[in-house]
Amino acid sequence: MDAFGAKSESRARARDTLTALVAANWIPIICLHHFIELARHPDLEIAVRRIDFLKSFSQIAWFGRTSGSNILGGIVDIFEAEVRSILASPDIDFPGICRSVRETLVQYGQPAKIENPSLNDWIYLRPALTAMAVQEQEIASIVHARHIPDHDPEIALLRTIQRRDPATFNHPHIAEIDELAKDLTDRGDRRLTDPVKTAQGFLNKASKHLADALSRSKGTALDVLLAGFDVPQSDVSHTTTLKQFTRIARRRKHARVAVAQIGLDFDQVWPKLRDAKIPSEIIQNTIRNARKSAPRASGSDLGDDYLACLAPYVDAVIVDKRTYEFLSQGARRDPYFRQIVGFFGKAASYVNLPRVLAAYPRPKTL
Repeated sequence: MDAFGAKSESRARARDTLTALVAANWIPIICLHHFIELARHPDLEIAVRRIDFLKSFSQIAWFGRTSGSNILGGIVDIFEAEVRSILASPDIDFPGICRSVRETLVQYGQPAKIENPSLNDWIYLRPALTAMAVQEQEIASIVHARHIPDHDPEIALLRTIQRRDPATFNHPHIAEIDELAKDLTDRGDRRLTDPVKTAQGFLNKASKHLADALSRSKGTALDVLLAGFDVPQSDVSHTTTLKQFTRIARRRKHARVAVAQIGLDFDQVWPKLRDAKIPSEIIQNTIRNARKSAPRASGSDLGDDYLACLAPYVDAVIVDKRTYEFLSQGARRDPYFRQIVGFFGKAASYVNLPRVLAAYPRPKTL
């Protein structure tokens, strides 16, 4: 970090950049995912300097949680706040969701007000954060390597598939492990240390999930699929495709957690959420669809997706080059997506931030 570097010219450059941003009335805003990226740098000295830089601001904004304004919140909290606003007003539009989430989550004050994680007592978290980084590399690689078939079949076809003995799925076939391991090697994060082990671990979990679903469920293969992913028959039709089913299952999984936090009965409120436009979900789906064309996955993909989801609730968001291209593609294709992401930019260096943000038409007050 230049602001705390050994070279006087670097410190001066950082100071001048911050002065320019403050003079233009820009206030940095952070969330849990920013903190994680700052704190888990492999070099402890650099991580310490990063957090010290964060603490050096006299005033800062942050995303809190509904359960505590001084706790750093993340994508789960943003999704929960969006769900809360939709359930409170089912006919709410995007500007209404935006106002509600900002009022609920966005906090402002001295960095010392952030209590969890404490900016003065965070080093003990580094082992867990490092392990999380490895997990993210594996998840991003698997998602990128294993795509739903392009032809996107209708799930109703599963009614014609004969059930098999659950024991058949106790262990994945060696050929399946080898195929996935090759995908991970060719398209996964370059930092994966053991693609074969990652492939075997993922397929073992998938096989166990399928075997358990077969043991619990009766009926056709379609019935097994629905039960295994907590999707009721009423949520699908004879024309529902596998991709559509995946989106429904993912939303139900995330919504169930959010609704539990709110303290409502999930089955009663689900009809209000099933087809709702949830901004953070739209942003993640758009980016992930665009990322399919990328030659390789990166463990930072997940964090980049989460940070992009801040866009509707801040005046401007600065993202990495790849995410900027994905957001640009989505904005060109979909006017509603253009509306929800607002102003976004990219900067090769922090010294370019004043110039990039100068293009923002009119900063708003938090």
